[in-house]
Amino acid sequence: MSVNSVSQRLLQDPSRRRLLGGVAGSLAASALLPGSAWSSTLAGDQATSAGSEVWISAEGNGDEGYFASWIVDGEHRADVHSAISGFRGHGLAQHPQRADIAVMFARRPGTQALVINLLDGTVDSLIDCAEGHHMHGHGCFSPDGQQLLTTESDYRSGTGKLMVRNTRNWQVEAEYLTHGIGPHDVHVMPDGKSLVVANGGLLTHPDSGRKILNLDTMDPSLVYLSLYNGEVISQHRLPESKASIRHLALADDGTVAIATQLQRPAMSSNTLVPLAAVHQPGQPLIALEGPDALIHKFDDYMGSTVLHNGERIAAFSSPRGDLVAFWHLDSHQLVGYHAFFDVCGLTVSRDQKYFVLSNSNGDVRMIDARSLKEDRAMRRSFAGRHWDNHMFTFTLPDQSV
Repeated sequence: MSVNSVSQRLLQDPSRRRLLGGVAGSLAASALLPGSAWSSTLAGDQATSAGSEVWISAEGNGDEGYFASWIVDGEHRADVHSAISGFRGHGLAQHPQRADIAVMFARRPGTQALVINLLDGTVDSLIDCAEGHHMHGHGCFSPDGQQLLTTESDYRSGTGKLMVRNTRNWQVEAEYLTHGIGPHDVHVMPDGKSLVVANGGLLTHPDSGRKILNLDTMDPSLVYLSLYNGEVISQHRLPESKASIRHLALADDGTVAIATQLQRPAMSSNTLVPLAAVHQPGQPLIALEGPDALIHKFDDYMGSTVLHNGERIAAFSSPRGDLVAFWHLDSHQLVGYHAFFDVCGLTVSRDQKYFVLSNSNGDVRMIDARSLKEDRAMRRSFAGRHWDNHMFTFTLPDQSV
């Protein structure tokens, strides 16, 4: 969609993130592909075939329960599989050496992570935080798959940490300081030796739910750490200290896309603030600008980001604004946007042809990665499903069988 002008529709009052109710107690899901039948599966009812492309997301709501759910997009139908979590999940990570294994992390202030077998839908393990800690919804594996790193906080002191667990029995064997408060997203850099962490800068406590306790003193930052010992490599801050750095996406060359959430009540003015940024190690952070009407539409909130390496395009979602916007990584120019109700989940299809978008109403949309136009023939709707903040593309190779 052209961005030469921003339509008046973008100026409508934004909506908050909604987890809409479906058929009470039902896990049924349907995805009607053009000219084909649909099917739905529950965990364990049907094994996922090795080599399948899997789109996976935290899913559910307070009325119907919470799950890790994944779409297997076949030639004639899309099946959905689920594993019951018992807690609201957020991000997921796939084991780099055991592609049948995925971990879903609890949304703040949850204290658990779920280890799932993607081939048969069973839950292998449940990981618990240490006493006095809670998770922030994200984690990653070391390249060799021997360690799992999770973003957590010691809520007694407010200290942000990366907890390092071995993947043999999921026990903590080390902890790194993130040199900030409220670490959220974390990724291994392409060099395989360093980590990038989004310190959100927000202090919370489970007794206060999701209430922010330090708006006046919040200090978000982007931090690079050694994967081996947690030593600080560099730390970077945006000009606006009330822009909480939340979600990250990495390009193959080490460029980092940054999605922020502005804490407007803590600001002294109503100035519009760019919510997207990019960073390359050794360079300053660069804010991604756009028309005022578009920035206003985001309502100070970006929920997710993903990168397309081939096209060098970063996508950013705003569920409050019902909008996904696209910027070019090198020119830093806004190149398109797509309106989609309560959109938050973002991933890229395995064949690299599409940006895949999901929302809390169970819908999935496919945006051509070159034209940035929706392929309406590829629309999918999963009745009774409620995709949460993030969606990821995993592949199950033949050796996973």
